[in-house]
Amino acid sequence: MRYRSNLFWLTLLFGAGVWLIAFLLLWDMTALLSSWKTSLTMLFGSFVAGSTPLGGGAVAFPVFTKVLQVSADEARVFSLFIQSVGMAFAALYFISRRVFIDWTSIARGMRYAFVGQLCAVTFSVTDGILLKYSFSCFLLLVATLLIHDKKTLVLDLSKRKQHLIFSLLTFSGGMITGYLGSGADTVLFFYFVLLFGIHARKMIPTTVTFMALNAQLGAVLFFILGKQPSEFVINSWFFAAPVVALGAPLGGYLLTRLKASYILSFVILVILVESVSTLLLLPLHPVKIILLSCLLIYVAAALSLKIKTVLINKRNL
Repeated sequence: MRYRSNLFWLTLLFGAGVWLIAFLLLWDMTALLSSWKTSLTMLFGSFVAGSTPLGGGAVAFPVFTKVLQVSADEARVFSLFIQSVGMAFAALYFISRRVFIDWTSIARGMRYAFVGQLCAVTFSVTDGILLKYSFSCFLLLVATLLIHDKKTLVLDLSKRKQHLIFSLLTFSGGMITGYLGSGADTVLFFYFVLLFGIHARKMIPTTVTFMALNAQLGAVLFFILGKQPSEFVINSWFFAAPVVALGAPLGGYLLTRLKASYILSFVILVILVESVSTLLLLPLHPVKIILLSCLLIYVAAALSLKIKTVLINKRNL
């Protein structure tokens, strides 16, 4: 236990030393001060990454594209690069604390996620507005499922069907990550928690580690294809990296202390804020009708669940 904890802190200190040397050689205070918005965004995003199944990209992508007016492609690349650091440190923290991580499922899932990311790279989408709306619709779908009693979603399936569902979902997670820079962890969370009723807090370390590997895979594929990150992505990544290296493990620490109901409530709140910001800040697009419909369905589902809970409580009294 002590060895693993020391390994985490030594890695963190080594990374801090490398960052400081690079800053002294390549950057100056002007560049640091000009990147405060992205660093502030990732201060919150890294906390979300370490404590929820959403990943830091769930914060970085909407803030960058809708508030900072960054292109969807740059936001996607930044999300992959920054999660390669933040979620990796969160995973390392979980390992140092001997928190349960399902390495077998991660190893299986990465095979299908790899194919999914290759498909996303091969069949690229250039419509930035469409990507922004698709991201919101995806998160809102997750929130709609989360508000239901998870016992109603638990499935009794054969091993073969479980494997098929797992393969399709992890493939989809890889593809979503390839398009949006995040999402593989959310899909894996859906598989474990919503379909099979496994405790949310128990599985989040596994989803965080899965997303860390997917982000690193996406970053590697980006360079293999011969692409070069923009100056904005490089500067933003460099100055946000130390923030997420600390923020994501902090989120992981709080995860081990909070109740699962608090974590799920926080996840739903983040998704709702992101969805509402999409409707308010983005221009009209055909997908906006779909998103608005999803939001109405979400509200109706939440109200029906609340009414059902009240009636059950009255009946028990």
